[in-house]
Amino acid sequence: MTYSSNAATPTKSQWLSAVEADLKRVTRKIRDASFLNDQLLDAAVTMILEAGGKRLRPTITLLVGQACHAPIDKLIPVAASVELLHTATLVHDDLVDNANERRGAPTLHTQLPLGVTVLTGDFLFAQSAALAAEADNVRVVKNFSAALVSICKGEILQAQTKWQVPSSDIYQQRIYGKTAALFEAAALAASLLSDLPEPLIQAYGHFGRELGMAYQIIDDALDFVATSDQLGKPAGHDLREGHVTLPAMLYIENHKIDPVAFIEQVRNPKGVEEIIHSIRENGAARAAIQAARNHIQAAEDALADVEQGPAIEALFSLASYVIDRDF
Repeated sequence: MTYSSNAATPTKSQWLSAVEADLKRVTRKIRDASFLNDQLLDAAVTMILEAGGKRLRPTITLLVGQACHAPIDKLIPVAASVELLHTATLVHDDLVDNANERRGAPTLHTQLPLGVTVLTGDFLFAQSAALAAEADNVRVVKNFSAALVSICKGEILQAQTKWQVPSSDIYQQRIYGKTAALFEAAALAASLLSDLPEPLIQAYGHFGRELGMAYQIIDDALDFVATSDQLGKPAGHDLREGHVTLPAMLYIENHKIDPVAFIEQVRNPKGVEEIIHSIRENGAARAAIQAARNHIQAAEDALADVEQGPAIEALFSLASYVIDRDF
């Protein structure tokens, strides 16, 4: 199956229905692992868990697990570990970014002392590792560890390139670490629970990686083309914070703008408004979306040699949802 940009926009239910029952078990597992036996902390952690989004990462694990016939008793804790790792990174990211809200909910550090927030994030990291270990599979634990290293490197690279126009290679490294590494780990973990040939294991990992790259590029494009009400923050938020993403990079390239002059303009409140408007109106965000479509095609191509079936169809539906999603 190949991705068609002319296809009708898929609904969430097309892929969610394939894992809905198991996803409820994953959610219960996450909540049990996140319990601190402290009323204030547990309420705050529950809030961030509920603000975490659409559970795409554990859904990938569950769908790949279905495709690979992985044992469900090991698949559930692994899927939970993936989502809890994602949640832990959100706690620290929001603190580093000094963000006040996530998806309309207050961030943890606005509710708790900073030291307690950091330690709560650390607790969630530790619990996510414990869940991964329940698979009793060394490669799954190594996969988990490698993903965490990549995430940290991606966040460090983003901090180091703040107020800079990154090269294409640096941008790819950055979004791999920020997002795609965990998508890749989510797919790989499930395939590692089955007795598959190594090329097929890597094929699922490749699918997850390409899907994650597309997901982040779409996020970067939506940051310019979605409305402030949809985003829950001003359009062009990343650029206002000094993070130059693919739409801005393409705009600079297409208009042959000096990178230093671009950054100078971005640092000016009036100048950044003009740039955000130009990026919205001049097709740079649409070009970025096309780049994301190329990653989706690569993701689907990666599964050309795996056993086809309903779970693979659901993975393709999820891939289409990622590229055509809205808020």
